[in-house]
Amino acid sequence: MSKSVSFEEFARLYCSSQLSDPEELLAVLREKSEIYQPDGWVLLRCIVLDSSRLGERVILPYGGAATLKSVPNGPISPRGLTSDTSEVEAVLDIKEVLV
Repeated sequence: MSKSVSFEEFARLYCSSQLSDPEELLAVLREKSEIYQPDGWVLLRCIVLDSSRLGERVILPYGGAATLKSVPNGPISPRGLTSDTSEVEAVLDIKEVLV
């Protein structure tokens, strides 16, 4: 189940498991927003119990020129692999990025 969150919460979730901090994340999302012109960003978390990717998080844009046209309703594989099947953990509206 997806939930809309503030940038602070989105960054807390992502940065807690990455070598990144909120300022770096915001800079990257702003840069990529110019390319994809998305409606927002989804934070996906791998849910495959027997995968080395379990718990790994990735961020993908949705809407605009992005491959994802909307927030996924169920599990998806960001890399097209069964071993990285992920669920939406959080949704960030583009307005939170372009403040």
